Amino acid sequence: MCETCGCQGNIPATSSGVILSVVSDSNAGVESPDSPPSPRSFIERLSDALQHGVQVLVGAHRKPPRRFKSLLNGTWFGHPLHPALTDIPITSWLLCAIFDVIWLISPTSFAWAVRAAEVAVIVGLLGAPGSAVTGLTDWSDTYGSERTLGLYHGLLNVTATLLYLVSLILRLQQSSGENIAAAVVGFVGLVAVLVAAYLGGEMVFTKGTGVNHTAWEAGGEDFEVVMPYEGVEENRLYRVMASGVPVVLLRQGTQLFALSATCPHAGGPLDEGTLTGDVVECPWHGSRFCVRDGRVLTGPATVNAPRYEVRVRAGQVEVKRSGAH
Repeated sequence: MCETCGCQGNIPATSSGVILSVVSDSNAGVESPDSPPSPRSFIERLSDALQHGVQVLVGAHRKPPRRFKSLLNGTWFGHPLHPALTDIPITSWLLCAIFDVIWLISPTSFAWAVRAAEVAVIVGLLGAPGSAVTGLTDWSDTYGSERTLGLYHGLLNVTATLLYLVSLILRLQQSSGENIAAAVVGFVGLVAVLVAAYLGGEMVFTKGTGVNHTAWEAGGEDFEVVMPYEGVEENRLYRVMASGVPVVLLRQGTQLFALSATCPHAGGPLDEGTLTGDVVECPWHGSRFCVRDGRVLTGPATVNAPRYEVRVRAGQVEVKRSGAH
């Protein structure tokens, strides 16, 4: 019995009574430092390759301002572009299914529904590339389980697009457009796109992908002391706390600026970012913000960083969340 805690574990000891080790079941299965790393799964290797390719194509590793990538992220619009563009194929293909059902109910009475379904398929196919490109751009900045979920989401969308392409070809083979096989293929495509949409919602509402990570930050109504003014060096980023919220503080000349230290895109620490003039770049995915007003300048972030008012009183720096945010 252990004299310290009274447990019944076996404690090997030397003849002099000095404890050498305690064997615990909790250590079972733990790999030794010298053991080779477990092989990575096919999905992880595929994700790595696809992410690298997408990042090269959209210029993720180029020098700022990376305008093309910011456009695809939706930075210029103040909102992610991908969710808006997905409405085009999803709505079009849902209408296609409705028109096909109407036609199947009474092919003679509702012959017009065949052409309507055909147009809906075409509109969806025209909208799919924009949805895919913006989605891949957003996905290129994910990692871990959300990246895997995003890969399945994308593969299902590709499957749906191919199915609707087949459906369109079958429809065009008939001068009247009436083709039961085309309608059936379209129904399967709709199932694929709806499952993909479910996974997309899972990424946002469960994993928090693309969610503004500063949306729930509390802001005090009064100024709070965060640090002595004499301790603030020029052109150096400081992490301070105000109302329990991390804030990044910067002094340039006689002016002081403060923003939320949490990057709205994925929660990266802006206080650990790179400062260039009055612009701070997030160390995680490269989003850039103007420290003077919190404006987002470069994606993948799409919303501004919350700004704080700053003043100096009695030698102390005080901050308060700006009402504009």
